[in-house]
Amino acid sequence: MQDAGPGELAARDKAISTLRGIFGLRGYDRAETPVLEQTELYLRKSGGGLSSRLYDFSEPGGYEVSLRPEFTSAILRLAADRGVDNGTLRLMYDGPVFRYANQDDEDGSKTRQFTQLGAELIGPRPPSADGEIIAMAMEGLLGLGISGARVVVGHVGVVVAALSEFNLSERARLFLVSNIGELKLGQVESVTDKAATLGFITDIVIDDAQVAADRDRLAVTIERVMAEGIGVSLGQNTGSRSPEEIVARLVRKMSEADNPEDFKRALGMLSRLSQVRGQVDDALETAGKILASAGISSEPVSDFRELLAAAEAEGVSGDRITVDFGIVRGLAYYTGMLFDIYAGDSNGDTLGDTLGGGGRYDGLTRVLGYDRDVPALGFAYNLDAIVESRSRELDPSPDLTVVSPVETGSVDSAIQQARQLRASGKRAAIDFESPSSQGEGQGER
Repeated sequence: MQDAGPGELAARDKAISTLRGIFGLRGYDRAETPVLEQTELYLRKSGGGLSSRLYDFSEPGGYEVSLRPEFTSAILRLAADRGVDNGTLRLMYDGPVFRYANQDDEDGSKTRQFTQLGAELIGPRPPSADGEIIAMAMEGLLGLGISGARVVVGHVGVVVAALSEFNLSERARLFLVSNIGELKLGQVESVTDKAATLGFITDIVIDDAQVAADRDRLAVTIERVMAEGIGVSLGQNTGSRSPEEIVARLVRKMSEADNPEDFKRALGMLSRLSQVRGQVDDALETAGKILASAGISSEPVSDFRELLAAAEAEGVSGDRITVDFGIVRGLAYYTGMLFDIYAGDSNGDTLGDTLGGGGRYDGLTRVLGYDRDVPALGFAYNLDAIVESRSRELDPSPDLTVVSPVETGSVDSAIQQARQLRASGKRAAIDFESPSSQGEGQGER
């Protein structure tokens, strides 16, 4: 963790003020959440992915709490607690967040405390809402003088929709999605080996008749257990489900055997799709062909195209957008598009440093423990990275006028002159180290 001196804080304040103004013109209002939250809030959102990076501890009352590592889950909690079910809610926020990192980690050299500033759009489902968020993230940087920024956009929804076309269990689909990073790098053999170890790929051919027979045997066994209580306690909390519904659910869960051939086809499709990266038209055309060759509808790609068109309609230049189906960040809770923003360079030839990112997470409220899904999306900047990248342009400190008692004749006259300067909006301070000020009032306390 690092200190921040007057110059850094002034630059940060200037950036915050500018961004609040830009977001405010779009109808976003400020919200604030606690720095300290119950740890479960963050573990639910990340699926446990943040557990090793939390500054967590037991507080005196016995609760497990953590310094916030991000804002999104707390903002969604705030919105859900206040009953935001209908309409649209636009919120923005800023403040410190805390994430631990080992020195050996990829980002181990970064600070453990940094400032996030972001916005959440809660309520709307249409792709035009996605376009607004992408455009606003880029517009904010432009307002700070970062004209070369680029946005790299992926879409978890396209990947999930494509995998749903294969007859795979949820466990198999999660395995494939979690290995997109390796598939993007062409490491198909490594992923295949892991799949074989977990039993997704075998030499055993499973036909539909065998699956049906296994399902019947499971049903008979479960019914017998429920009737005779053979060493099994089903507990009391079965809700309103009938015994038949319980049996059907157990059978379905226990007989979710994946056909190895279906799994291999899905693996091959995802391997090709995850490596698609490029300008909007070329990337989407390639992705559509990959899905078509696998016998999958290209409708999800059309939806992706619609939201990117909305971003361009909002003012994002198409040559600033890169489509990447291999983005893997945050897959634990994103449900639709996701994006990262990069500083770029003066020529636009490289991506540069990561300045922030975001995406759509329609199912997050239910993950957090609420009984409903609320459509939502948003993004956040790493404000410290932005200030560092634009330190000269963002330094807002006006010149300080130092008033000397020697030049004004006395400390009192210097004070009066400094007060007049400050009243006119100028920064002014007294030079108390001047000979005149040191000589006056000595011996008095």
